[in-house]
Amino acid sequence: NWFIQSEMPFYVIANKLDKLKKSQVSEALKLISDTLNIPIEIIIPFSAEKGAGKDELVRVIQNSLE
Repeated sequence: NWFIQSEMPFYVIANKLDKLKKSQVSEALKLISDTLNIPIEIIIPFSAEKGAGKDELVRVIQNSLE
């Protein structure tokens, strides 16, 4: 809520992507979006084990530092 109220940009990292089947990912992202009342576009699905989402996460971090 603080980020939303302050209008500061933020992303949500949805970790443990490797624990879901590919068919479950979009439903899980929608659940996160609905639960947190945030746009689905700011959720980054991520798996440290498989490296999925790493490039997007690095890009977002680099862009925030510019």
